[in-house]
Amino acid sequence: MEAQSAGPAGYDDFVFLEDVRIPDTLAFFDRPLPFDSAFLREKVAYMLPDVREFARPWGAFTVRRPEFPGGDRITIGGRGFTSSLLVRELWGLDEVFPFLASEGPELAGWAASVDEDLRKAAFAVRFIALKEAEEAMERHIAERWGVPDISAVAPGTLDEWPQSEQRPLFELMGPAADRKGMFLNSKLWLEPLVSSSGIYFSSPGGFHNCYLCRDDDCQWRRFARRE
Repeated sequence: MEAQSAGPAGYDDFVFLEDVRIPDTLAFFDRPLPFDSAFLREKVAYMLPDVREFARPWGAFTVRRPEFPGGDRITIGGRGFTSSLLVRELWGLDEVFPFLASEGPELAGWAASVDEDLRKAAFAVRFIALKEAEEAMERHIAERWGVPDISAVAPGTLDEWPQSEQRPLFELMGPAADRKGMFLNSKLWLEPLVSSSGIYFSSPGGFHNCYLCRDDDCQWRRFARRE
């Protein structure tokens, strides 16, 4: 699959990872969980073996050549974005990897039916599923495209690329979203709720949203903020 510069995309322009499985144990999941506690982890560990039988998290990405018309503008796959962050981080690259990832409708439907006292644990399970899908894509891109130094940026996580930019990205990824039943709600949030979107790219120096995030108390922080 070669990087494309512009033009309408169809199903054949996307790589789908649909055989992602969630783990049946927390032993190898080294990220903090939402609402993390020993009590919550006990509940999650109890849920995982059964849930993994029907959970179907997935990821999809395409390969596109970014174009730089000037200023803070960047065009990817015929969609225009405005972000000094994107221009700065993607400048000079021949290919980038716009993506979607999701817990899948199966997990979202299951979570809506669990008892109230299990909702936090269910959300943690959904979070695990999403992260497994994202990491499966990262491994696939690293191995198949020879991109060992993968970074990612997502709309809405930083002021430098605001939530409003979710719309052109979702339009770019439209065929993949349609195939998987994903949609963008009126607040520009992805549905199912535990889903993500963004752009993977090669960055030998490494880029992480944490470098620019101003929330010093963020429980998800994995890297120190750069001044």
